[in-house]
Amino acid sequence: DEGGDVFAFLQKAKGTDFIDTVRNLAERYGVRLVESVEEKQHYDRRAQFFALNEAACTYFTQLLQDPADGATARKYLEGRGITEEIVNRFKLGFAPNSWDGLLRYLHNTMKVSEATLEEAGLVRRRAESTGVYDLFRNRLMVPIMDDQGRVVAFGGRTLGDDQVKYLNSPETPIYVKGQHLYAFNLAKESIKAKDAVIVVEGYFDAISLHQYGFSNTVATLGTALTPQQAKMLVRYTESKRVFLSFDSDQAGQKAVERGAEAINQIAEGVGIELRVIRIPGGKDPDECLRAEGGQEAFARAMESAPPFIDHELRQALKDADLATHTGRLEAAGRIVPILSQIKNPMVRGEYIRLFAMEIGAKEDELAHSVREQMKQQKQPFRPDSFGAGAAKVMKNRGTVGTPGSGGLAGVLDAERNLLALLLTSREDYAQAFPVVMNINFNVPAHRILKDAFEGVESERNVGDQFATVQDLSDRVMDRAAPDKAAAAALVDVILKVEEFRKQQRPSDVVIKDSFARLIKERMELASRQMRATLASSLPEDELIDLQGKISMLQRLQSSELLSANSLDELNELTSKINEIIPVN
Repeated sequence: DEGGDVFAFLQKAKGTDFIDTVRNLAERYGVRLVESVEEKQHYDRRAQFFALNEAACTYFTQLLQDPADGATARKYLEGRGITEEIVNRFKLGFAPNSWDGLLRYLHNTMKVSEATLEEAGLVRRRAESTGVYDLFRNRLMVPIMDDQGRVVAFGGRTLGDDQVKYLNSPETPIYVKGQHLYAFNLAKESIKAKDAVIVVEGYFDAISLHQYGFSNTVATLGTALTPQQAKMLVRYTESKRVFLSFDSDQAGQKAVERGAEAINQIAEGVGIELRVIRIPGGKDPDECLRAEGGQEAFARAMESAPPFIDHELRQALKDADLATHTGRLEAAGRIVPILSQIKNPMVRGEYIRLFAMEIGAKEDELAHSVREQMKQQKQPFRPDSFGAGAAKVMKNRGTVGTPGSGGLAGVLDAERNLLALLLTSREDYAQAFPVVMNINFNVPAHRILKDAFEGVESERNVGDQFATVQDLSDRVMDRAAPDKAAAAALVDVILKVEEFRKQQRPSDVVIKDSFARLIKERMELASRQMRATLASSLPEDELIDLQGKISMLQRLQSSELLSANSLDELNELTSKINEIIPVN
């Protein structure tokens, strides 16, 4: 229920600017627009560039299908496993190894001047003589389209020994690369349907992801994600979930950071949930998908994608030496500026607690350093939505308890899910209560709520029922009220209850998924802490014992957690973990 007139509505729905919206409506209903000479010239010029690019696209696609001319390009596509259906959907083509093939084709079909073709970015002027020549030669052609599906530019991948692997169109009156996203015209409906968007770097990463069913994928166009592109993305997602999947090298990590900065510029008050997909083995999405089991591997990487803040903290500690006092101080110095950027105090406190343990620092000292850093900052770098743990952000998520919440945000969500089930119905209470009692909660406020539920349960006689769920909620609130954090957490839990009641996901599935997520996070945290301890000086018997525990955890992570399909199996797994990691 948004305000505004019909033009504003259509601009948002169709992704067009005001002028194009008016023109589209006029053409549809046969209304003639009165325009100034300048407006008509501007429109006609743009229309000519669109027509030229469309004609060039037709030329390239026809040559790709030519039995002789397109053979090399078709063989290359077959080698990459790209299907004919995808070739047609993305209008892939072939530019021949000719200096004037496209030039002659457009001269014959469009009767345009060399100057116009040069301005359209399709030809280049010779440096040492008169005339122009085709910009793209002996290349697999990838047309770039705007959000309405009009061809605005091209990317060309060499099929020979050209040192320039990819050649892209220059910017033109209809193409500014920071204002377009590759495959956005094909992805936008899927972005709406899946309520999330995947952003990659390369054309073929995007093409492969579409082929393997990840049709909500777009690619940047040789630049870092820009604020204009970020606005395009979030306009089509209800829950504002954005997944970045860039290369794992240094350039890729820089692109992730710049993408986060672009999203931050538009994120205030929007509640964007930014996550980073980490593909095992440092592969790019295309390499991952083409490997055996690649589709499932990418889906798992997406499900476990951590919030950006998790990713940034992990990157900061990537080569940290936690075995020495100096190394731990250096590690703290790296993460304090990042922690100070988290606005939500509850989320910030949990990250401080988690990473204090990880780097072997005192929690109160790390918290003090973060507070001092925050005093020095005029304004935080990112909104709390990057932590994805605040109540506001959790309310913005599309589905309660769905997979895909990795890291600390996933822990907060899973714990809140289980507590919420205790207040959803008597049936859910009976099913969830034993599970909740078997969990060592990470969030201190949630531990207080767990104790409150346990206390209320111990007061009732066997067989008695609570009068209403509200009665149970009131009793728990009475016990939790003295602790402000616990009282606030209970409010978040109650909000989660309202989400459960609006949705149809079976409670037993939510319980199992949330329980499994907490077990997974507990094992990963314990493994990291144990590996950090390995680097310190330990007696030989303690070292052997620690190595044995790490091996046992690895076996549990790689086998039993993946195969556990019931609450009984998860409870049994918890008992095994408790033997390795004593409950605090």
